[in-house]
Amino acid sequence: MKKLIALLGAVTLTASSASLVVACGNTTVPAYDNFAKLANATRPTLNEDGGIEQKGSTLVYYIGAEDNLSSLSFEYALKKSVGLDESASLDDTFDKLNESNSSTKGFAGAFKGIGDTLGSSDTNGKDGNQLVETNVTYNKKKDLWYFENQTNLMTFSYEATGTEIQMHGTTVDTVGDLWTDKATKKILNDWIKPSIARMVYANIDKHNQSWDKTKDKELIQKVNDEINSRTEAIKNSKGPLFLIIRNGEFIGYLEGFETYNEVTKSGDNPDLGKSNYSADDLIENFTKDMLDVIDNKDIVMDTYISTNTNYNLNSKASNQWKWKHWDNWVIRDSETSSESGSENETYSYNLNKY
Repeated sequence: MKKLIALLGAVTLTASSASLVVACGNTTVPAYDNFAKLANATRPTLNEDGGIEQKGSTLVYYIGAEDNLSSLSFEYALKKSVGLDESASLDDTFDKLNESNSSTKGFAGAFKGIGDTLGSSDTNGKDGNQLVETNVTYNKKKDLWYFENQTNLMTFSYEATGTEIQMHGTTVDTVGDLWTDKATKKILNDWIKPSIARMVYANIDKHNQSWDKTKDKELIQKVNDEINSRTEAIKNSKGPLFLIIRNGEFIGYLEGFETYNEVTKSGDNPDLGKSNYSADDLIENFTKDMLDVIDNKDIVMDTYISTNTNYNLNSKASNQWKWKHWDNWVIRDSETSSESGSENETYSYNLNKY
């Protein structure tokens, strides 16, 4: 992973039993460790009396690729939206975005306003997301996830949901590295997959039944097949990706973005980058569809319910999430990206290479 976006602001890492998954042991990849710290910090916690001690929060984690025009265009738009020059670092850009509030003009205010929307949800808990915090373990020898127990923390209740929302992220060299890069691979296998396992078990274990690892072998295998299918759906996404972590669990993602003329270089695929930067791409499209995933009252149930066979975890986004020009593979490769322009120069757009 080429670029790590630093942890911004004072975020408290909470230790919760739901995050203790016997799967990976001690990690040795700093970029992954920082992501896990950010994601786990969104988890609500209980006090000694079982009440909510700290409300949860929301993390939008961006993963882009440096040979992907949609990724470059999003970064360009984000920098413009917070008043920074194109040469600004992503660290500084996320810093300025996260320091904003809902009264800030433009995209920054709209993005932070998502948190306010979450905080104004139904106070009587009628949002249908009263899922209990679930613990799972992984048996490496059998390659199976097992349900262990549940706590009395209602992870997605109104009482457990705070208004804080932040965006962080990272970039890889090519879209081919999206899920093969050492850090992003660990994000998928060591954090997202355990989260999917917890959420799937939480949804089907309505009565806190006791799972017998011998008698329930077929059912456990069926649950694991579903966990694997949902993980593969994410692995097949092409980016840029926006992973959405809410209250310590992975609840969905968005992928893709518009492409802009402003970030193209000589030699790039001329079929892409036909549009110009528009603030509405962030404010009207991106923010609204992100809110659809984050605040949809049934998103958790619909995404993880055992009878659901649609593993496209961004399917709840509205029809606005359809970019006219989306470079879902590569706009350039390393051999042509640095060449100077000439009439005979050609662009590289080799799908098979990646």
